Formats: sequence, structure tokens, C-alpha cells
Amino acid sequence: QEVDIVVAPCRGFQPAEATLAEFVNQVLPVVTFAISQPQLSPSDQAELREIKEKFSLPIFFLRVPEPGSEDKHPKNPSKDKSLLHQQLLDLGYLSPSSPCGCGVPGSSMLVEQLEKLRLLSSFSRQLLQKHLVEAATRLSEVHGRCLNIFINQAFDMQRDLQITPKRLEYTRRKENELYESLMGIANRKQEEMKEMIVDTLGNMKEELLEDAASMEFRDIIIPENGEPVSSKDIKRCIQQIQELIISRLNQAVANKLISSVDYLRESFVGTLERCLKSLEESWEGSVHPPRGLDKAREGSVHITSNYLKQV
Repeated sequence: QEVDIVVAPCRGFQPAEATLAEFVNQVLPVVTFAISQPQLSPSDQAELREIKEKFSLPIFFLRVPEPGSEDKHPKNPSKDKSLLHQQLLDLGYLSPSSPCGCGVPGSSMLVEQLEKLRLLSSFSRQLLQKHLVEAATRLSEVHGRCLNIFINQAFDMQRDLQITPKRLEYTRRKENELYESLMGIANRKQEEMKEMIVDTLGNMKEELLEDAASMEFRDIIIPENGEPVSSKDIKRCIQQIQELIISRLNQAVANKLISSVDYLRESFVGTLERCLKSLEESWEGSVHPPRGLDKAREGSVHITSNYLKQV
């Protein structure tokens, strides 16, 4: 069923290996090689070497006597091997373990009696069975690889289900430690900044009093005859004096606060960064992604701490 018979052209027109190359990748070839002489000619041997080197296909060799001539090949080939058999043995087509010359399953076969042409049927069946076994073996390997992937994924999921609660608990503990550490830093620096502002204000007290006494109030008219000022104007004067004091105080403590705030920022960021790196390294050590995702993981493991640096 659905079999094409291809007769190779003469060697002078197209080599046999070129004819095979046109079909070997599209069909399952069953190659026969008929020989009319008692032995292989040099051109036959060269052709067979080329075919074996390029395709390594099993071949059904058939010795066909010339019409009108008697086949002098012995009736019992097991006792006296023919020259043709020895040549095919030297070329690597026949197996030494097959004394009858009929080949082993999946290997080449030599038939030197025309009445044994029926062996071509068993040769074809063995060859097709070999292709079927190879296809089934590859399919089995693919199934095995798929099953291994599924099994590994199932183990990874089970492991994640067991480890995730522990990682969450570890994260909560780190979060509490981080909060306590940051609050301690903030409290210490807040007290230091308060003391610094009070000291600066004490040192500038006389200067601020002089500035307040000599300042000119905005949008307020002060009677020169000593008449009392309304309570509304007094509140506005107090507000402008407060603005003056705060402005001068800001200028005075700005340089001192810069170093303190920088230290506070470095302390906060450093503590946050160490905590995040600890969590990320813990995650990196406990997660085993499938192959192929290692490069993607390398770029995303420290994404949180990288964002913190940018902030």
C-alpha cells in the first residue's frame, strides 16, 4: 500500500547516492542492489562505500545470474563463502555473526539464489519494524522528559507550599525588627535635633530681640501718639515676629541639620537595604526555578533593593 518503486538511472547519468538523496528524507526506503557478476566491480564497491558513508542504510543484495548462464554458486553457502559475500563483509554491510548471509534484523541481507527473492518480504518487514521501534523509542523519551518536568514541578510546588509560611513568618519578624530599629533611630535623632534647635535659639536670643525691636511691620500702622493698638493688629505683629524668628532660626540651624538629616537618611536607607537584601537572599536560597529561568531570576532577585537605591 502506497509503495513507489524507483529504479536508479545508469551511473553515467546520475549516481545512485544522488537518487537516494532525493527520497531518503521523505519516505522509508527499502533499498535493493542487484548484482549480475560473481563479485563486485570497483565501481560497485565505490558506490556502496559512498552510500554507506552518506546514509548508512540496510540494503537487500540480490545475486542475479546472467541469462543463459549457469550459476556456479554452491548449494550450501554455509560451507564455502562466495567472493561476493566476503566483499560485502569487508565493506561492513554483512555481519560476521550471520553465517547464512541472510543478515540480522535491521541489517543488510545477501541472497545469491534467485528463488530466495521471497526473503525481500521479511527484509522489508524487519526494516519497517526497526523504524517503528526507533520512532516509539523517541516518543518514549519525549514522554519521559515531560513526566520528569511534571514531577519536578509538583515537587517544587509542594516544597513552596511548605516553605512559604516559614518565609512569611521570617518576613514578619524582620518587619518588626526593622520597625523597632527605625523608631529607635528616629527617636534619638529627634531628641538631638530638639536640643540643637534650643541651643541655637539660646545663642541667638539677643540678636533676635534686636531684630524684632527694629523690624518694620507690614500692613500695620503704629500710632505715634501712644494710642493703644487693636488686638487684631497685635496678633498680626506677633505673627510677623514669629515668622522673623523662624526664618532666622532656619538659616542658623540649616547647616547643622543637613549633616544630621543626611546621617538619619543613611541610617534609614541602610537599615532598609540590609533588611531587603536579607529577605531577597533568603528567597533566592529557597527557590529553585526551572531551567531556563536562571537568567531571568538573576535580574529580578534584587529588584526591590535596587528600587530603594533609586528612591
